Amino acid sequence: MRELFEDIVRIGRFVPVTSWQRFGYLCGALLMLGGVFHGAVYLVDGGAWEGPLSWRKPIVFGLSFGITMLTVTWFMSFLRPGRRAGWLTLGTFGVASLAEVFLISMQTWRGVASHFNEDTTFDALVFTAMGSLVSIVGLMTVLITVWAFVRLDAPASLALAIRLGLVLMLISQAVGVQMIVEGGNTFGAEGALKMPHAFTLHSAQVLPALALILLASPAQEQRRLRIVSVGAVGYAAIIMSTMVQAYAGHAPLDFTMTSTAFAIVGLALLATSAVLALSGLATRSRPPDAEQRSTSSATHG
Repeated sequence: MRELFEDIVRIGRFVPVTSWQRFGYLCGALLMLGGVFHGAVYLVDGGAWEGPLSWRKPIVFGLSFGITMLTVTWFMSFLRPGRRAGWLTLGTFGVASLAEVFLISMQTWRGVASHFNEDTTFDALVFTAMGSLVSIVGLMTVLITVWAFVRLDAPASLALAIRLGLVLMLISQAVGVQMIVEGGNTFGAEGALKMPHAFTLHSAQVLPALALILLASPAQEQRRLRIVSVGAVGYAAIIMSTMVQAYAGHAPLDFTMTSTAFAIVGLALLATSAVLALSGLATRSRPPDAEQRSTSSATHG
């Protein structure tokens, strides 16, 4: 197990880290800690989980922004930016994320709604600032996504997972914009926009994690690419299920025939890819060198 962990750390380029990556990881850790802290506050203070006045906001936004920050910081390892570009990109992403979650948390501690709150001049300024900060995060995500399609130093299977994760992250942010336009999280009668928003956002963790597991196995790169593709199609079907459900105005558990079909197919494909990836670890006979095998496969292909 220790050998497997060391291989994943090496293959995933989690070390060494640059100064701007340390800053990115620090921002991500602070955001995660903020979410956990507010989770403890919720357990002590109680109150409603849903609604505009809830500890749910700083909890969910802290954890969500935190894991996104950590993921994007890791992705930058494969973009290999210079020091100035790294600081400009991750520095802007990190500061904007911290400020956004801080404002949400501040409003919750003040006992007022953080979103769609223009009751006072100050509250309106806070909500406007939150919109500007989210726009900055979105702009940085677009920049990183384009960068990933232009220059990404990673095996084909991991490159596919990273690029798809970033594209779906952009779709998630587009759904978030629609939430603002709709004036809330609901489309139609009961369509929960936060479901497709969440599922698209966190594809950036699911698909690369699948690719990393495969890179730690002795499978050939072409096989890894096929398995990641199957997982990606499955995850896309799950996302489609949530979108069909939300945009039809149905509650998350009020399944329709179409959304159910997408969900079943998606879960089956994603589960199949996960089983294939994990089964590959059982056949490990020696520590893999993913990049060498990838290069060799491309040469003979």
